[in-house]
Amino acid sequence: MKKVKVRVPATTANLGPGFDIFGASLSIYNEVEISLIKNSTGTFTIVGEGKTILPRNEKNILWKAMDSVFGLLDVRDKYKLSDFNIKLKNHIPLSSGLGSSSAARAAGIIAANEICGNKLSLREMVDLGIKLESHPDNIVPAFYGGICISVAGPDNEFIVEQLPVAKKMKIVVCTPGFELATERSRNILPLKYDRRDVVFNSARVALLTKAFCMSDFSNLAKAMQDRLHQPYRAKLIPVMEELISSALKAGAYGACLSGSGPSMVAFCSSNKAKEVLSVMAKIWKRETVPVKQFILDFDSNGAKIIK
Repeated sequence: MKKVKVRVPATTANLGPGFDIFGASLSIYNEVEISLIKNSTGTFTIVGEGKTILPRNEKNILWKAMDSVFGLLDVRDKYKLSDFNIKLKNHIPLSSGLGSSSAARAAGIIAANEICGNKLSLREMVDLGIKLESHPDNIVPAFYGGICISVAGPDNEFIVEQLPVAKKMKIVVCTPGFELATERSRNILPLKYDRRDVVFNSARVALLTKAFCMSDFSNLAKAMQDRLHQPYRAKLIPVMEELISSALKAGAYGACLSGSGPSMVAFCSSNKAKEVLSVMAKIWKRETVPVKQFILDFDSNGAKIIK
């Protein structure tokens, strides 16, 4: 019996202005344990987030990712779902803007590649993950860890660069008790933008890159401003602007919507994190919305096989 165990971090995408470009991995994880048990009846167990709603069949995202690897390596005829015992231990909230789907895809790709004898390189696994996700901002940091920039090249290959991770920075995360499907959050965006808004975001992307490269967060609040997606997604999260402004008043360096939402993230020094979290959580509680609260670090390792 061959067994593989994979741990994958949560991710936050965009970091404000870097729509579909920036992403960072966070210190909350999903774990997957998969055992190959040929000629038997496999089991599919889910513990934690999604245990009552995630499919335990061929429709599960993790299995689809595994099957994509088997197809890519031309061994699909050798493996079927019933050949495996699969156990998911999920800590990343679903449909929350924290990369739960990317975590599942990354885990499935890595596990299947290990089962097949590690025939795919890290870059080949990342490229497959981007293809399955259709955008790179969560899946890339899920694999690489840290803070990542992903840029599509002329032949649709992706250039990936990593920014320095601020060791003493904390990431405050408030996840309200409702889900927001990525598709719905993307469909609300316009098809065309005013040139001034594009220039506005380009300038903020430059500021954001400089802030992390130089570990100078004095302008991070301005660097995380956005006009391409957050103003439109605010219609789905009416207290978004209040959450951002309240986090900044409480001492956060910067704050933004996490990916397509509804989670909000604030970047803080260690001594400000609890105060910022309290202020943000109170806003949701005032709206009678339950909220999950996290104070996290950046994860620097990305998805890993663990013993």
